[in-house]
Amino acid sequence: MSSHAGTIDCHAHIGAFEGYDLTEETLLEELSKGEVALALVSNIDGAEVPGKTRGLDEAAANRAASHAVRRHPDRLRGLLWARPDRGDASALVPFLRERLRGASGGPWTDRVFVGIKLHPEMNAFPADDPRVDPYLALAQQHDIPVVVHCDGAVDEASSARIHALARRHPEVSVVLYHMGFGGPYEPSIREVEEALRTGDADLYLETAQAPVEAVLDALRRVGPARVLFGTDATYFGRGHYERYEALRVALAGSLEPNDLQRVMGGNARVLFRLDHEESR
Repeated sequence: MSSHAGTIDCHAHIGAFEGYDLTEETLLEELSKGEVALALVSNIDGAEVPGKTRGLDEAAANRAASHAVRRHPDRLRGLLWARPDRGDASALVPFLRERLRGASGGPWTDRVFVGIKLHPEMNAFPADDPRVDPYLALAQQHDIPVVVHCDGAVDEASSARIHALARRHPEVSVVLYHMGFGGPYEPSIREVEEALRTGDADLYLETAQAPVEAVLDALRRVGPARVLFGTDATYFGRGHYERYEALRVALAGSLEPNDLQRVMGGNARVLFRLDHEESR
């Protein structure tokens, strides 16, 4: 069996962003080449970047994500793209009720959507804006995590603002995507350390585009239970997972087998409740 068996990429996309190959075809090919069992996808068409993205409303963006998951239930699960800038958390409720049909037409089981995605930078709102609170309340109600684009150089998406949001909703698991896109990475690690010390929030770090040394530093400081493998697929287009081979090698060389399994898929499986079947 491959050493990558059971790998879950907790950060992937469908949709279109000018200059990037985010096609469904490329994603599926790369998942196979990279030996990734499952990817959690959000629809970047919900981003509001003039001239680059489509800026769809929540309903349209998430309908498309639902269709993608239903086309490929063995490879994808969805993350709802939230738009606190001009959306309404209640619009996401019908999507959270969606279930996938079991094998051979059996009972409805797995959720189509297993989390909520926030992008403070691309949708132009501070991560700790009060408009975000209804989305965290919805996540708590449905027992799902929230993932947030975290940027080391953009105040709206700073780790400090994300931590401030998470403090108001300590029962909701919050994942800091990129652990500080572009760096510096230390502030994001420090915020998770602080949350672990005080118990004031349930924070996690994710590895997309982060340098190997920053990920290893995070593992030393917050432990493997707080770090999730994610890559922002397919940010690098064809050959995407080749760009993460150095990270995979470093993790395999630094972690005990059980801890490696946690980071590469086990944490995501627990956090997003990917093994938790529910009746319709």
